[in-house]
Amino acid sequence: MKLVNFKGIHPFTKKLSVGIDVTPLRPMEFYNVPLKVKNIAESEPAVQIGDEVKQGTLIAKPSGNFGINIYSPVSGKVLNIFSKVTLSGEYAKHILIMNDNKNEVQDLPEIDSVSDVTLISRLREAGMVDTISGMPTYLKYAYVGGRAYRTLIILMDSTDLNSSTNQTLAEYKTEEVINGAKYFMNITSAPHIIFVFTEANRKLAAKVKKHILDTKKNYDFKIKFIPNKYPFDDPYILTSLVCGKSIKKGNSFLEAGITIENAESCYNFCRAVEFNKPVTGKIVTIDGNNAIRKGNYFVQNGVSIENIYDFIGIDDKETSSILIEGNVMAGTAQYNKDISVSLTTDSLILQKFDEYDAPKEYPCISCGKCASVCPVFLNPKNIDNAYLNERFDEIPKLNTHACIECGCCSYVCPARRFLTQRIAAAKHYDKTSRGAK
Repeated sequence: MKLVNFKGIHPFTKKLSVGIDVTPLRPMEFYNVPLKVKNIAESEPAVQIGDEVKQGTLIAKPSGNFGINIYSPVSGKVLNIFSKVTLSGEYAKHILIMNDNKNEVQDLPEIDSVSDVTLISRLREAGMVDTISGMPTYLKYAYVGGRAYRTLIILMDSTDLNSSTNQTLAEYKTEEVINGAKYFMNITSAPHIIFVFTEANRKLAAKVKKHILDTKKNYDFKIKFIPNKYPFDDPYILTSLVCGKSIKKGNSFLEAGITIENAESCYNFCRAVEFNKPVTGKIVTIDGNNAIRKGNYFVQNGVSIENIYDFIGIDDKETSSILIEGNVMAGTAQYNKDISVSLTTDSLILQKFDEYDAPKEYPCISCGKCASVCPVFLNPKNIDNAYLNERFDEIPKLNTHACIECGCCSYVCPARRFLTQRIAAAKHYDKTSRGAK
């Protein structure tokens, strides 16, 4: 993927309407903790109804090799274990915990070294989820050995229009982020760390650089900048910008000796290593015209959307509110307030119903705008046409698998075609059909 004179990108620049400080969400009475996190296999309960738990008690563990440990977000009593829908639309087991307000805490056992083997084990033990890929973090390093990596990229900012999680942590939890980056460096044996910021955050980059130098951290690092335009922080585009290496979608970053983490994963890693804290929640950016108290909130795993509505306040209670999980370009609309926040929820956008424009497609006018903004140089119109007309043999030839589902094509389409959704469906068809062979 060559990005020389690259102009085919979404024109938005990031304009956050929320500050970059962190507000803890108030304790809730009940927590419905999902045992399924997006692409990760569902974990199996490690507790029974009636058990007393502390914050940090292991309540679910992997059923196989492809899963994560899940910990109680609060001290209390297990009231029920049952299935309900998740943010991704799947049914999965949930563990209902009633908060006893005792604030009892159970930490992970201390580790006796920071060797690559011990650190990889701590990634798994702490239940860390890679928020970039949605996979268990330890799987990136568990089977190949850290020696294969030579480039370690830490994304300290985001071009997402409605998320400032990484920027917030880089600003207010600098020490933890920097230390966590060092632990990833120990695993990968990379010669240096590349901290990546958007052009809009040069002051933050200078602060991080000064902190590293002032505290005399014992590692080499570089700071690089990317344009403050969505979606330049997508891993495939980011790799081209930062390393000048083109990696085809579906190929392994390991083969190129590259691994990408972000400020949030570094923060969680530091807390797991230095403070023996498992992952029990995450920072979520809450934005949108129907949210009264916009901001970044530390949200414990299992908090319901309804609880969040009650805490932040809804501006217009007379009309229905639309909730988008994820960004406005590629997020997912949610209509059930009983759904729980999970460990991969980065942002929630609350919109007023009158902002919603009922979708209605029109025939394609062949203007070419969708192709002009595609960051991976696909022709969305052709993929859309092939899928609609069931010319499935054309889908692989059109490099459909390379789509990053950023939503840029749908956004600029004057005919309001559902391009992103159908290309995603075409990708799924192509993947399953090739798997069947």
